[in-house]
Amino acid sequence: MSKFLSRADLERIAGTVVTQYYQAISHMGTMPAPVDPVALAKVVLGLETRYLPLSGDGSVLGMACFQETTLEVYNIDGVPFQVELSGRDIVIDCSLQEEDKRGRHNFTAAHELSHHILVRLFPEDYRHLLNCRTHVLYRDTRRSRDWEEWQADVMAAAIIMPAETISCCMEMFGLGKRLDMVSSFCRAKEFERFCDIATYLGVSKKALAIRMKQLGLLGEEYLANPTAPLDIWKDEDDE
Repeated sequence: MSKFLSRADLERIAGTVVTQYYQAISHMGTMPAPVDPVALAKVVLGLETRYLPLSGDGSVLGMACFQETTLEVYNIDGVPFQVELSGRDIVIDCSLQEEDKRGRHNFTAAHELSHHILVRLFPEDYRHLLNCRTHVLYRDTRRSRDWEEWQADVMAAAIIMPAETISCCMEMFGLGKRLDMVSSFCRAKEFERFCDIATYLGVSKKALAIRMKQLGLLGEEYLANPTAPLDIWKDEDDE
């Protein structure tokens, strides 16, 4: 059975890892620099990040490997080939190297390194992974929603979107201490600055909105339906 950790536990562990990352890499300026999960994995945990074609349909985005093993993947022509993994690897699907996938890439990398962090901190709780050679990989898929995946998701968000960094960015990008909403239609200028923060941090707008809501820095987000606030106000006027 894996270790059951609360959101507060995961935030605390992520904070320690991010502090080690900032201490290991020099930064310029007063604003905390964005967290590069691939660099963090390397300098803090000694992990290597590899890019391989994990799936043709985009269903498998990343893997975390904890033991030496051989992974079979397929090239662009569908021909299988084998790759040796050392047990200190993060594997990310090649498609996430595209520039427009930067947010998904960074979250996937942070998700996989979070698995490595948890396995190192709680080896007894993850003995089923360390002792069984047929279960040495975590597969980050769009359909995985078990407890271990939830923990890795929460830690990943805390690693690439530290609370202090987001608060600092909001001040520096002119958004103050809190937003009551994010809407490209109703709050165009604020939305543009919100997008600038997402770009600066290397995360998706959706991921940033979720994180800000969890931290109490954002009221509502209307990314999928920017005009929704108008509908709400209209309904209130009709009452």
